[in-house]
Amino acid sequence: MPHDDGAAGLDTRLDDDDLARRPSGATHVQEVRRRHVLYVPGYDPRDPGLYRRMASFELRRFAKLWGAKVDVDQHHVDDPSVPSVRWSARATAGEAQVEVTYETLRWDDIVARDFATPLPIKFLTGIVTVLDALFSGLLVRVAKAAPWCAVAWLFPVVVNLFWAALGAGVGYGAWRLASLYGYGAAGVVAWVAFTLLAPLLALAVMRWRGSFVVHLMDDGAAQRSYARRLDPMTQARIDAFAARIRALKRAPDLQELLVVGHSSGSFMAIDAVARAFEADPELGKGKPALALLTVGASELLVGLHPRAGWFRERLRRVAMEPGVFWAEVVAPWDTLNFPHRSPVEELKLDVPADHPNPTFRRAFLTKMLKPESIAKLRRERNIFRAHFQFIMANEVRGPFDYFSLVCSPWRTRTQFRRTARGAYMSPHLGPPVYPPPKDPVAA
Repeated sequence: MPHDDGAAGLDTRLDDDDLARRPSGATHVQEVRRRHVLYVPGYDPRDPGLYRRMASFELRRFAKLWGAKVDVDQHHVDDPSVPSVRWSARATAGEAQVEVTYETLRWDDIVARDFATPLPIKFLTGIVTVLDALFSGLLVRVAKAAPWCAVAWLFPVVVNLFWAALGAGVGYGAWRLASLYGYGAAGVVAWVAFTLLAPLLALAVMRWRGSFVVHLMDDGAAQRSYARRLDPMTQARIDAFAARIRALKRAPDLQELLVVGHSSGSFMAIDAVARAFEADPELGKGKPALALLTVGASELLVGLHPRAGWFRERLRRVAMEPGVFWAEVVAPWDTLNFPHRSPVEELKLDVPADHPNPTFRRAFLTKMLKPESIAKLRRERNIFRAHFQFIMANEVRGPFDYFSLVCSPWRTRTQFRRTARGAYMSPHLGPPVYPPPKDPVAA
C-alpha cells in the first residue's frame, strides 16, 4: 500500500495545523537553509552542462511562478574524482532563504560509449536483449505492470522487424529474378544480404538523424546489462556515487542531502543509496537529513528481471530503511515509467506492512502545465519532452513541483507530508497553500 508519511521521530516535522494556527506575519521555523542535491540523470550521452543550462532556465520560470528570486552562479566545478559537475544557487521566497548546491553525478561517458558501438554489434546486442526479455519473462511482467511502457520498449524491435521484412521482400525479388537466369545461389546470397543490410542501413540513418529508436535500443541493452551486472565500469561508478553520498552525509553545514534519480537514473540512485547504507549502517542518523526522490522512475525494468535478485534486495533495503525518506513520483501520461503501483508492491517484496518507504505519488499534467502546453505535448507526441517534465518548472502551482523541492525551506519529507493533505508544494514559509475548490487548471 502506498505510504504518505515516513517513519515518525526521525526529523523535527512541523504540523500543518500548527502552522495554520500561527498568527499572521509570525516568523516560521525554517528547516533547511543549505541543501545539497545529487542528481542522477537518465540514459543520456549529453554533457551535464546541458542540465545546468536547463536548470538555470527552469529556475527562472519557477521563480516567476512563485514570486521568488533565484540567483544562479555562472561558474561550475568539475570533479573528476566522482565524477560530477556542481554549481550553486540561492533562492529567496518571502522570508525564506535557501542556498542550494546542485551536483550532477556523471555517467554520460558510459552512455556515449554505448552509443558509439558499431552498428552490427548494436544490432546483435539488440537481438540478444529482445530474446532475453522474451525467454526470461521480463517483457510479460513489464506489460502487466505498465502496458504503454512495454509498447515503448518494443517500438525499436517493431521498427527493426519492419526494415528486415522490407529487405527480405526486396531480397526475395532479387532471388526470383536471379533464378530466372540460372543464378539461384547468387540470388540466395542477395536475399540474405538485403534482409540483414536493410535494418543496419535504417539504423545508420536513424542514428545520424538522432532518432529516439536507437536511443531506446541502447537503453534496453544497458538495462539488461545492469540487471545482470555485466559492466564493471557501471558498477564501479555506482560505488563512487555511494561514496559521494557518504561523504556529503558528514557535511556539518547542510540541513538536507537530496538524492534525485530521473528515468534510468532511478535504479542507479536507489542502488547507490543502498550501497551507502551497506557501507555505513549508521548513515541515516544525525544531520543532515537524507532524502531520495525518484521521478519518471523505471527501476522496474531492472527489478522485474529474474536475474536482478541482488537489485531487489537493495531496493528492499531502502524500502525498510527509516534513516532515509524516499518519495517516488510517476505519471500516467509518461510512457517511460510505471504509474500504477509502488515498486515494493509490484515486486512483491517481503517487507513489513508498516515499511517506511517509498511515499508513492502520481503527478498529473493538469496540475503542472497550462492547457495550451498540454495540447502541444499531445499534438507533438514527444515522449522524451513529456518524460522530462518531472524535472522542469511547472506553469501552475500544484502538489508536485520539482524546484519547490530543490529550493524549499522545508525538508522533502515535510513537503510531501503537506501535499498529502491537499496542499501545494511551495518555496515559501508559512501556512500551507491549499488548492482553491474551483480551480479548473488544478482540477
